[in-house]
Amino acid sequence: MITSGNLANFKDSIYKVDITVESPISGFEFSLMKTGIDSVFKSANLVTISGQEGYLFDQSGNFFGGYQSGTPFSLEIQYDYTNKTFSYYLDDVLMANSLDVTGYTILTNGAVNLIMFDKHANSSLAMNTTGSIS
Repeated sequence: MITSGNLANFKDSIYKVDITVESPISGFEFSLMKTGIDSVFKSANLVTISGQEGYLFDQSGNFFGGYQSGTPFSLEIQYDYTNKTFSYYLDDVLMANSLDVTGYTILTNGAVNLIMFDKHANSSLAMNTTGSIS
């Protein structure tokens, strides 16, 4: 099931995300997105983190850790609007720094205004967001 939530056009921002996956085999996908209207409705995935069979991957397909069934883990994504990059942490340990944001040029700007969580069964996500709003 895909769940989503609207945000207030965050530019430089920090996303603290706690995820619990019910079954590692089912996996998940979490995305920070931009939606808008430029002549037609468009949307762009700016940052994506996914999990499958207990392994975690960033949007470039880089493996960076793992997770267990029913055991929560924490991600922190630091989004740098100005430089079009992001950094992310797994359980407070830096995994990657200054990676390029994808989809930034699809719309007039890359301010994050939507999150999407593709989950299965009783998997859950809780998030706290801070940052500047455009």
